[in-house]
Amino acid sequence: MKTNKILRDSIIFGFAFFAVFFGAGNLIFPPSIGFASGSEWSNALVGFVLTGIILPLFALIAVLNAGGKFEDLTHPISPWFHKAFNLICMVFIAMLVTVPRTAATTHEIGVQTLFPDFPVSGTMVVFFALNYYFAMDKSYLLDKVGRFLTPGLFAILLFIVLKGTFDPIGTPINTNLENSFSHSFIGAYQTGDVFTGLLCASIFIAAIVGKGYTKSTDMRKIVINGTVIAGMGLLIVYGGLLYLGAAGSGLFPSDIESTALLTGLINQLLGDYGTVALAVAVSLACLTTAIGITAAIADFLSQLTNNKVSYKTWVVLVCISGVSVGLLGVENIINFSLPLFLGLYPVSILLVFLGIFRKYIPNAGAYKGSVILTLLISLFETLGAFGMNVSFVNEWISRIPLSGFGFAWLLPAVIGFIVGAVIHNLFSKKNDYDLDNNPVSND
Repeated sequence: MKTNKILRDSIIFGFAFFAVFFGAGNLIFPPSIGFASGSEWSNALVGFVLTGIILPLFALIAVLNAGGKFEDLTHPISPWFHKAFNLICMVFIAMLVTVPRTAATTHEIGVQTLFPDFPVSGTMVVFFALNYYFAMDKSYLLDKVGRFLTPGLFAILLFIVLKGTFDPIGTPINTNLENSFSHSFIGAYQTGDVFTGLLCASIFIAAIVGKGYTKSTDMRKIVINGTVIAGMGLLIVYGGLLYLGAAGSGLFPSDIESTALLTGLINQLLGDYGTVALAVAVSLACLTTAIGITAAIADFLSQLTNNKVSYKTWVVLVCISGVSVGLLGVENIINFSLPLFLGLYPVSILLVFLGIFRKYIPNAGAYKGSVILTLLISLFETLGAFGMNVSFVNEWISRIPLSGFGFAWLLPAVIGFIVGAVIHNLFSKKNDYDLDNNPVSND
């Protein structure tokens, strides 16, 4: 009986994991990556699976290994690190990228398809007026809509994926992309799902405990089973969409925008009715995603300011910034946000690995050393992406192995891990803390 209950709840949480990680805005990235990769789509799929599926799901296990809370995972770095990391992610990623991107996606895939002459400013005003109404009210309608919307959206996508796979619209061509793996691996940063895994893991784990699973072995079974189920669903959807983009690599101009590509692919595959069905589903999914993220941002920032700036005020500010940034359009949001992801994602990936292999990490110094060097490399690369080059530093970074593939941070992370661990062993004091938050003694 217990085994059946674990299996049933594993399936429930697996679908919940899928629903959180799969955002309607993420629809645009797999097809565009497949389109750019063309005949090299299989290598691109491996890169996308690593960054867009495996690492986000591993993030849940990493937090579980640390005790079930993100702050526990980052405590060896510093007690304040989780607040700083959350603040940066909430403001620079969620508030300035994710929320306005959902609105822009709604206009370009949804509204423009249904009402071609409707102005983008009108979409932004209507979208964020609805977002404001539901986020302010914290209505349970969101949950009710989500229960029907997610299965419905998945059903539409599954049909698209199956038809696109077994009745492809074309044949992938050679696009002359130099390294489809690294292009896809880094391109999948834009999904933001590693952030989602790290920041939402404690919510999932608390929900599992609330189901009565208090033993660590049972909790681990639920999490691992759930990640496998979610991973399979994400692989089917993302893999199918990526191949759909590759199959259309010879049908559209190489400089086509991501949203226009997705709409064009669906139109080629299913005609006008398929495009309309996708437009409706994506619009509703983007709205519910935006409402949930807006509520999360406002909750966090109001607590961070000790309610000196209220929840309702933060909702208004998120909506105002959403309108302003959303007017830029999806492609412009993707372009200006890429340096932000380049700066933050390496640290997030590193945190996942530190959590996964937590029991093998010698001390807190290994955490600090690897994170500090990764942050430094990422900071200078981000400044360079914004055109603020520090010539001698950027020249030095370009000589680091794997830097040409976008992994300049990897070797410094390993060096920082080793050096940090050695320094900690040599200079740690009695009042320092180990990975279990217990005093360390050198006696």
